[in-house]
Amino acid sequence: MDINAEKLPNHVGLQDTEQKRGTYRTHHLGFADDRQRADGIRIFSYEQAIGLAWEWFKESNVLDDASEAKPIGINEEIACKPTGGVYTIGHALSEYVEWKRLCSAKSYTQTIVGHINYHLMPRIGHLAAESFNSEHLRIFIKDVLETPPKRGNQSIRGRLSIDNLNDEALRKRKKTINSLISIIRQALHMAWENGKYDNDRAWRVLRYLPNVDRPRTLHLSRPECAQLLDACQPDLRRFVMGALNTGCRATELLRMDASHVGRDGYGVYVTPVKAYRPRFIFLADEGMAFFLSLAEGKAPHEKLFLRDNDREWFYNYKHPFKQAVRSATLPDDFCFHGLRHTYASQLIQSGAPLPVVAEQLGHKNSGTVSKTYGHLAPQIREAEVRQRFTGICLENKRMARRQKRSLQTWRESLHGSNWRTYATIDDTDRTY
Repeated sequence: MDINAEKLPNHVGLQDTEQKRGTYRTHHLGFADDRQRADGIRIFSYEQAIGLAWEWFKESNVLDDASEAKPIGINEEIACKPTGGVYTIGHALSEYVEWKRLCSAKSYTQTIVGHINYHLMPRIGHLAAESFNSEHLRIFIKDVLETPPKRGNQSIRGRLSIDNLNDEALRKRKKTINSLISIIRQALHMAWENGKYDNDRAWRVLRYLPNVDRPRTLHLSRPECAQLLDACQPDLRRFVMGALNTGCRATELLRMDASHVGRDGYGVYVTPVKAYRPRFIFLADEGMAFFLSLAEGKAPHEKLFLRDNDREWFYNYKHPFKQAVRSATLPDDFCFHGLRHTYASQLIQSGAPLPVVAEQLGHKNSGTVSKTYGHLAPQIREAEVRQRFTGICLENKRMARRQKRSLQTWRESLHGSNWRTYATIDDTDRTY
């Protein structure tokens, strides 16, 4: 049995997905302090709930049926350290991780370690770097393609043939493979440059899979933003409002304090999270007024975004946010990071230059913005083409003028009731 109090909602208890099958039982400890202050009797703080949970867990009738507790936090070390006289891909990956610890953000290094431990070490870590070739690469790619993604602590499902993957699943698996190939290539190239092995074929045979990396399409319209805000509790509403006005990641908002408001200009300062470079986000008048109201009366070091009980947010915003999404009848897979996509999409649709959007989001260049956020809602793209396309044939222009009303009626009928599905294109061809 796993105990994870961070996932407990409005009541404190112990449960698991196996409960649905009747193989797990629950034990109610009390209520969480989300809405009322902890009294240590019926309402418990996070720390009190952890203590009570462990006391219950240690009871003999519970401990005998429970599995080993899983470690808390993110694994930051490679699962197995390679040994021996032969320089393997595992050696190269280990040295590459140590280099990344020095030159990359901590969160990025953790992501790399996760990929290496799950995908790379078990499959190719034992192979000698000197002898790695395209046949090894082909076997590796096929193995990853046919292995379903692992989510959290869930057990891995059985392999699925490439022929049985739908277009979207195949696209996602290819994207994962290209990320893995990038790690392998950089690790082997660095080892070759350092003279750890002499055959440069090992990193030259690595090729990326041709793939369609679709831009982010799940963002909210302005009316949907209002629906979401109306469905939020006051403390969550402030948190969501901060994201919609800045495009910040959740972690960036959680680190903001009163001294960051207006620190370097008409906006807010953002401490580095994903990269080492801090940034300053300029705000519209509405956003500036909102952030000044959050900072009013607070000491410079006090956090801007707090819960109604004056405790700091951490990852416990995810559950109430998901509830708000469902209450607002928004797409169920919309997550908090989608607010960042919403911010970027709104700026781009309003005609903001891509370099400006890139600076606001903290990207190094506008290429990332163009690839990830540079899509436009189909209706916006349609309107731009209709307004800006210069006529070619006078006869056709007159014909369109005569049919203006019927063309407008037909065009509006195509839009449908769901703007997200307008002018979408399904994949009709696969490239292996």
